[in-house]
Amino acid sequence: MASVAPLFATLLLADSRLPSGAHAQSAGVEPALLAGLDPAELPALLRARVRTTTLVEAGTAVVTLAQYRAGGDLGAVEKAWEARTPSAAQRDASRLLARGYLRVGTELLPGDRVLLEWRERRTPPPRPCVLGVLASGLAIGAGELARLVVYEDLQAATAAILKLEPRDPLALVSLVAALCAEVDGHLDSVASLSDPSDIPAASAPQSEAWAEAHARSRRRLFRA
Repeated sequence: MASVAPLFATLLLADSRLPSGAHAQSAGVEPALLAGLDPAELPALLRARVRTTTLVEAGTAVVTLAQYRAGGDLGAVEKAWEARTPSAAQRDASRLLARGYLRVGTELLPGDRVLLEWRERRTPPPRPCVLGVLASGLAIGAGELARLVVYEDLQAATAAILKLEPRDPLALVSLVAALCAEVDGHLDSVASLSDPSDIPAASAPQSEAWAEAHARSRRRLFRA
């Protein structure tokens, strides 16, 4: 593949048209609505998510990046993520997304041994681990990677809102901008992480319970 500047690589991975399967995920929005959440509370749901589940994902991606560059133990990063993601439904959703990112990754970085090995695994690693390895190969920095994870998660959620509870898209643009600004102060510290034990461990038990119920539902439009 021709060399691509890190900024362009970051934009590429943040593009909702990337064939990673993210369009089939609602980032917890559909599980919450099916459980009876008032649509008026969706901004509060996303505000809570971006400070809990999303920060775990961002921290996992950043630590994967650091460990990969240092020749460290990526298996330890995956185990740390598993310990911080108690919902089996959420773990399954992340690994399903990872399959799409692995297809993208082996296209962009065809010589990357880890991506090739992971693509052959029966159970792939989670999405943030794959993103961390992709970031290394594409020369994306830790801060940009953390912000990419946050932005992509919020965009998946708001895209799902437009399908499930239609409203003015500009209102959701404003919401994404506001939430990105609110969480940005935490991301420099996330970007400095390098050890699996330092990955944030903020949990969202209600969202985890909703995800488990959603996985058993036959009424769903999204996988998670």
